[in-house]
Amino acid sequence: MNWNHRLMNCPSENGGEDYITFKEVYYDEGKPCSYCNPFMGGDDIGEVRELLVRLGKAVEQPVLHEDEFKGD
Repeated sequence: MNWNHRLMNCPSENGGEDYITFKEVYYDEGKPCSYCNPFMGGDDIGEVRELLVRLGKAVEQPVLHEDEFKGD
């Protein structure tokens, strides 16, 4: 299983209104299967820089929706 940062629309976190936020998304055989709130820090400035690179990659990907994870 691997993971990356992705942008997700999570209306359940905003009273039913659209809410785009970063999440850590986990994949099983290339298919998104779960997600959680991301850890947004690091032990040193190098780790924070790596985080910024991952977040930059996330904004280049399509936005996922929390409904895509229901019922699996």
